[in-house]
Amino acid sequence: MEPTYELFEIQGSIRQDKFYITETARQTAALVGFLDDDIAECVVDHLQESHFYKTMPAEKIAGLMQDVYKITYRGKRLYLKLQINKGGNAVIVSFKEDESP
Repeated sequence: MEPTYELFEIQGSIRQDKFYITETARQTAALVGFLDDDIAECVVDHLQESHFYKTMPAEKIAGLMQDVYKITYRGKRLYLKLQINKGGNAVIVSFKEDESP
Protein backbone atom coordinates (compact mmCIF):
# COMPACT_ATOMS: atom_id res chain seq x y z
CA MET A 1 0.00 0.00 0.00
CA GLU A 2 1.26 3.46 -0.93
CA PRO A 3 0.49 6.79 0.74
CA THR A 4 -2.22 8.87 -0.92
CA TYR A 5 -0.23 12.08 -0.49
CA GLU A 6 3.44 12.83 -1.09
CA LEU A 7 5.07 13.40 2.29
CA PHE A 8 7.32 16.14 0.87
CA GLU A 9 4.17 18.00 -0.25
CA ILE A 10 2.70 17.87 3.26
CA GLN A 11 6.02 18.95 4.76
CA GLY A 12 6.28 21.82 2.25
CA SER A 13 2.81 23.07 3.18
CA ILE A 14 3.74 23.05 6.85
CA ARG A 15 6.99 24.92 6.14
CA GLN A 16 4.93 27.56 4.31
CA ASP A 17 2.46 27.75 7.21
CA LYS A 18 -0.31 26.37 5.01
CA PHE A 19 -1.62 23.74 7.40
CA TYR A 20 -4.17 23.05 10.08
CA ILE A 21 -4.03 21.00 13.24
CA THR A 22 -7.40 19.63 14.26
CA GLU A 23 -8.55 20.37 17.78
CA THR A 24 -8.54 16.65 18.53
CA ALA A 25 -4.91 16.32 17.37
CA ARG A 26 -3.96 19.36 19.43
CA GLN A 27 -5.61 17.93 22.56
CA THR A 28 -4.14 14.43 22.25
CA ALA A 29 -0.69 15.86 21.49
CA ALA A 30 -0.91 17.97 24.65
CA LEU A 31 -1.64 14.82 26.67
CA VAL A 32 1.83 13.51 25.77
CA GLY A 33 3.50 16.89 26.21
CA PHE A 34 3.56 18.33 22.67
CA LEU A 35 2.49 21.79 21.49
CA ASP A 36 1.79 23.00 17.93
CA ASP A 37 5.46 23.77 17.23
CA ASP A 38 6.45 20.27 18.38
CA ILE A 39 3.83 18.72 16.09
CA ALA A 40 5.08 20.70 13.09
CA GLU A 41 8.72 19.91 13.90
CA CYS A 42 7.96 16.20 14.16
CA VAL A 43 6.27 16.11 10.75
CA VAL A 44 8.69 18.42 8.92
CA ASP A 45 12.04 17.45 10.43
CA HIS A 46 11.64 13.85 11.55
CA LEU A 47 8.86 12.07 9.65
CA GLN A 48 10.09 9.93 6.75
CA GLU A 49 8.41 7.82 4.13
CA SER A 50 9.62 4.73 6.00
CA HIS A 51 7.28 5.68 8.87
CA PHE A 52 4.22 5.19 6.62
CA TYR A 53 1.78 2.64 8.06
CA LYS A 54 -1.41 2.73 5.97
CA THR A 55 -3.88 4.92 4.11
CA MET A 56 -7.57 5.02 4.94
CA PRO A 57 -10.75 6.90 4.03
CA ALA A 58 -11.36 10.10 6.00
CA GLU A 59 -13.95 9.62 8.69
CA LYS A 60 -15.58 13.06 8.42
CA ILE A 61 -15.15 14.18 4.79
CA ALA A 62 -16.25 11.75 2.11
CA GLY A 63 -13.84 11.40 -0.77
CA LEU A 64 -10.69 12.37 1.15
CA MET A 65 -8.07 9.92 2.31
CA GLN A 66 -5.77 10.02 5.33
CA ASP A 67 -2.23 8.67 5.51
CA VAL A 68 -1.23 7.10 8.79
CA TYR A 69 2.34 7.23 10.06
CA LYS A 70 3.95 5.74 13.15
CA ILE A 71 7.10 7.31 14.57
CA THR A 72 9.07 7.46 17.80
CA TYR A 73 9.72 11.13 18.53
CA ARG A 74 11.35 12.47 21.68
CA GLY A 75 10.98 9.05 23.26
CA LYS A 76 7.23 8.75 22.56
CA ARG A 77 5.66 6.27 20.15
CA LEU A 78 3.22 8.32 18.08
CA TYR A 79 0.36 7.70 15.65
CA LEU A 80 -0.26 10.45 13.09
CA LYS A 81 -2.96 10.90 10.44
CA LEU A 82 -2.18 13.40 7.70
CA GLN A 83 -4.11 14.61 4.67
CA ILE A 84 -4.34 17.42 2.17
CA ASN A 85 -7.72 19.14 2.22
CA LYS A 86 -9.76 20.27 -0.76
CA GLY A 87 -8.10 23.70 -0.50
CA GLY A 88 -4.65 22.16 -0.90
CA ASN A 89 -3.51 22.70 2.70
CA ALA A 90 -1.99 20.01 4.88
CA VAL A 91 -4.09 18.82 7.80
CA ILE A 92 -2.75 17.05 10.85
CA VAL A 93 -5.85 15.07 11.67
CA SER A 94 -4.43 12.96 14.47
CA PHE A 95 -1.30 13.19 16.62
CA LYS A 96 -1.44 10.89 19.61
CA GLU A 97 0.41 8.26 21.55
CA ASP A 98 0.55 4.93 19.68
CA GLU A 99 -0.95 2.41 22.05
CA SER A 100 -0.78 -0.55 19.67
CA PRO A 101 1.36 -3.51 20.76
